Amino acid sequence: MNHSLPKGTLAYCCLSLGFTLLSRGFGFYYVKVFLNIYKVKESWFHFSQILYMAWNAINDPLFAHFQDNTSSFLTRTRREGILYTAPLFALSYMIAWLPFGQSDWAVGVHLIIALCFYDTMFTFIGLLCCCLFTEMNADQKNRLRLTRYSTIAGLIGAQNVFVLEYTSDSLQNFRAFQVTSFVIAVMACMLMMYAGLHANTKYDTGNNGVDEDCCRDAVPEHESFWRKTWQIMREKDFLAFVTTNFFQEFHKTYLSGFTAIFCDYLIPTSQVSKAARSIFYGMTGTLGGLAVIFGAPLIGRLGYFQVIRYSFIWKFFGGLTIYFIGSSNPWLVMLFIILDSSFASATFSLFNMPLADIADNDKKTYKRKHPISSMVFGTNAVIVKPAQSVAPMIVVAILNHYGYEQLKSGLLPSSDVELIKDIMFKMLCFFPILLAIIQFCAWSQFTIRHKTMEKETEPDHAL
Repeated sequence: MNHSLPKGTLAYCCLSLGFTLLSRGFGFYYVKVFLNIYKVKESWFHFSQILYMAWNAINDPLFAHFQDNTSSFLTRTRREGILYTAPLFALSYMIAWLPFGQSDWAVGVHLIIALCFYDTMFTFIGLLCCCLFTEMNADQKNRLRLTRYSTIAGLIGAQNVFVLEYTSDSLQNFRAFQVTSFVIAVMACMLMMYAGLHANTKYDTGNNGVDEDCCRDAVPEHESFWRKTWQIMREKDFLAFVTTNFFQEFHKTYLSGFTAIFCDYLIPTSQVSKAARSIFYGMTGTLGGLAVIFGAPLIGRLGYFQVIRYSFIWKFFGGLTIYFIGSSNPWLVMLFIILDSSFASATFSLFNMPLADIADNDKKTYKRKHPISSMVFGTNAVIVKPAQSVAPMIVVAILNHYGYEQLKSGLLPSSDVELIKDIMFKMLCFFPILLAIIQFCAWSQFTIRHKTMEKETEPDHAL
């Protein structure tokens, strides 16, 4: 038996690695860089997030429709779209680390351009990545295996935070940070272009994987964009999923953008060295991937639905526990942050599986010749991605209400410093608790699980 990794799977893993190298680094550092190094004003920060959210609302359905309903050189196949846009994604990552100037307006405009350009490429390639996952194979067992392999790749990519922390001395040497980021961008671009050359799906060649019997009475392919969107959004399972996913994105964005900021004040360097802190930051993006890799057999037995639901139970009790026992122990705080980040990351890694099942269910329900994967993932993104703006806006507004602007300038009285530290700790504890309650209730309404886990698995020829 040949145990070598198929070329399609290898290409998808390269895509996951390159994508994670860029997305993990950008998400972890952009808030801290713009707040603490460029010193963006709160008014500009909120304005940029509002524009970012508005652009999110436009570009996701726009790109989804473009990818599923046009035949330009970017949309002939999923892989060609990745091949031609990978260099632009790498460039969008680097823009954030190249300052436009020191004035308030220059920093504000810089943040707006950095966020919107990055999100444009993140959305375009992200949709293609999700479509590849859906269209390479429809079998649950094979999708779980692909998730496992791609998580290994993503786990490697997540170590870029450790590398950036080490080379830049936790952003103390910003020039070293810029150089390291450039090297990472070049590597990511090459990996994604490899995927763009080799990541084929069953719809790229032959009869496009069409089941003629299934599609004899198919819905006409010229259905309008709005009708297709309405068909997707009126499904109960889709609504249950996007509600859950919105708050998962909120949680993930909040952890990614503010872990380093919170830890600067809650974990003093007198108790935890910079070297230990760098290792700690690296671990926040590592253990979640390991959980998916080594927990794949358990996920296969229990099903992704139960595993995801258990993660919300952990989130609730973990937040309560650290609130009552961890306020005076920085090592316990670090352990909680590692576990919280790991569970959030591991759970998010599984979210492509239910969304792919929703796309399969839509194809079957409306007897489509081709899955409208981009539109399913794009409609999901329209609802979910505003959380990427809402999370930092809420956290920054709370912090600045208690004097974070003055704290950065060293003008805050010591009594107020302790108050803002207490606020940070409470956000660390209560955000997971509140999110867990909402997500548990929403996720309990998802029902496709009862169908997908009964499917018989067949040998995988697409991977």
